[in-house]
Amino acid sequence: MFLKKVIALFLILISLYFIPFSYARNIVEEYQIKAVYLFNFALFLSWPRYVFKHPNQPFRICIIGDDPFGIDLDLVIENEKVERRRVIVQRINSIKKSKYCQILFVSQSERSRMANIFTYLRRHPILTVSDMKNFANLGGMIQFFNTPNNKVRFIIVPETVDEAELIASANLLQIARIVHRR
Repeated sequence: MFLKKVIALFLILISLYFIPFSYARNIVEEYQIKAVYLFNFALFLSWPRYVFKHPNQPFRICIIGDDPFGIDLDLVIENEKVERRRVIVQRINSIKKSKYCQILFVSQSERSRMANIFTYLRRHPILTVSDMKNFANLGGMIQFFNTPNNKVRFIIVPETVDEAELIASANLLQIARIVHRR
């Protein structure tokens, strides 16, 4: 059953990859697409074993700042599991509350606090994701962007991912635009 879900979600991702956003807008809104990507990042990355202190500890996808997803991310993760762990969404207003997150979406409202966010996160294996312009250049791991023909894509910075002790699958790297840190 789990394998079928992974395959189905992967096929959705691939189909979204090839459908122009302007066409997909009638079917799925931009943040619905990003919500699917965000959940699927959890399926194509690995976290160190020490991250989960208890066998029943959930896999947390957190959003810091203004929430652009609304209910969309909650709907995507409903009844889903990552490595047999229940997936939950948490909205947080302080970077210190991100300590138990596995994925942290950094809202555009947090631009002025980026230095503090990255300073704090250096001590934790948390995947950082945003659609903020220059997020990858500032120290983020994955940055969403829209192509000129309005397709949602993402940049990944492998060095930053590696430093956080995360392992990105070859499949994820294959569909990403790879950017190396300067």
